[in-house]
Amino acid sequence: MKVAIPILNDLIAPCFEAARKFYIAVINDGAIENSETIQCHSCEGFMNVRILRLHEVQILICNGIKSFYRDQLSAIGIYVLPNINDSIKSALDRYTKGELLPNENAKNDNCCNELVSHDELVLWAKNYFEAAGYNISVLKDEDTFMIDLVAVIDCPVCRKRIEVAICCGAQTYRADQEIREFYHLAKLKYNARVYVYLTNPQIEKSCDDYGINFISPEWSKNNLFLKNKYRIPILQRPVEGHEKAFGILE
Repeated sequence: MKVAIPILNDLIAPCFEAARKFYIAVINDGAIENSETIQCHSCEGFMNVRILRLHEVQILICNGIKSFYRDQLSAIGIYVLPNINDSIKSALDRYTKGELLPNENAKNDNCCNELVSHDELVLWAKNYFEAAGYNISVLKDEDTFMIDLVAVIDCPVCRKRIEVAICCGAQTYRADQEIREFYHLAKLKYNARVYVYLTNPQIEKSCDDYGINFISPEWSKNNLFLKNKYRIPILQRPVEGHEKAFGILE
């Protein structure tokens, strides 16, 4: 069981979404097996949600937390124990002794069972890009936590390497913000960006505004391939420096 606590010095931070550090402990049979302190890169609740998902946290012990972020955590299967104002040591002692118990109904408080699984989206995207001829690497790094996969392929015209950053959504509460942060993180290092989620006109428009390719597993395979009329698979938007592969003459 992985337990996370937002920290400020040796105390539980007063506000989850403003926390800059988390203490994460692995607890088995009432004892702490190992632990680490991780630094957050942004003082913003949405980023903290993704950091906890990246570290596969199952329980969050915290003090104050907005219902908005509690809903997001519940949607990805993280139980929240709020309103705990204590030292880190005392909170962990209480948890290991069974004095702090998760609310078993928290996960379904807002019909989050209707949301698509992030892991399923990642697996679908990995399989889809590999089938189209890309080499795939999976990223699990705090510095690139908005990027789930990197797809690499050689340009059929110039033979130079094209790197594509892929973000799989499943954060339906703030998809617009996720898309914006993904764009800023990936715009310089990668040749192209792809956002994967269920069909949604608003999300597609947001991707279009930021020049991000949008694909959905709800599209049939025929439609997926028909949508791409260019020589670089999947990508709909011309890639800078590879315009000829998209039928654009220099």
